[in-house]
Amino acid sequence: MIDFHTHPVLVRELVEKHPRFERAAREVFYIGNNFQPLETFLLQMDVAGIERAVLLPVDCRRARRDPVGTNEQIAELCALSRRFIGFASVDPPARMATKELARAVKNLGLQGLKLDPALQDFDSGGTKALAVYEAAEELKIPVLLHTGMSWAPDSAIGRGHPMRLEPAIRRFAKLNFVLAHFAWPWVWESVALAMKYPNVYLDTSCLYYDSPKEFFEFVFTKQIPVTLIERTLRNQVVFGSNYPRVEIKNMVNALKSLPLTEECLNKILRENAERLLARR
Repeated sequence: MIDFHTHPVLVRELVEKHPRFERAAREVFYIGNNFQPLETFLLQMDVAGIERAVLLPVDCRRARRDPVGTNEQIAELCALSRRFIGFASVDPPARMATKELARAVKNLGLQGLKLDPALQDFDSGGTKALAVYEAAEELKIPVLLHTGMSWAPDSAIGRGHPMRLEPAIRRFAKLNFVLAHFAWPWVWESVALAMKYPNVYLDTSCLYYDSPKEFFEFVFTKQIPVTLIERTLRNQVVFGSNYPRVEIKNMVNALKSLPLTEECLNKILRENAERLLARR
């Protein structure tokens, strides 16, 4: 199984080697848990039955002074364990954004792009973002975007509205867009995009209160019918936990509590992610 949405913000080895990483974790990402050895991350994966995890940084230096992980730091972690799949992040308004993305993929071996329009404070449908999407399409990597609600202070919720991405989704038909968090609360909008456009995927890391099982039951029975995933979107949903905000095993258990067939669960937990990562 593959977890397509994790943040290595509690890794003690990163704090020890890069002291400013602590500020990024505490004051930018707003995580209060204790820093832990990398082994703890791997044990979390083991308990949940996760083989590999996508590591996501956020290049928000312009907007927040410090990045939530750099491309180099993600590459460092990937070098420590073959179970990690590293994504890059760039700041679309930055002059060298497309060149930095190419460097991160070609030189550092990173396999996708992570963007957070709210935390990075940019327009996901703007001209500068389009240039980055074009570069990602040429590199044949997927783009995972934070969509939906953002708790980051001084960030605009509207930056994460999924419909802002429709012009880019249409323009870059060969580029796979992964909309994180099912774009909650705009779940129907994200679902509509995925139903219409085969290059749109959704990840399951939608959780905005402390019970994954209860929240999944709400989203996938009251906001949309679970049969929509089973019958229509089974090939366009990937599992994401949003660890360490949530324990990975709790998100896996929440997903498995839904009335989905084993075949559909296999697609969400493994096959769809493998296909996204194998397109290069």
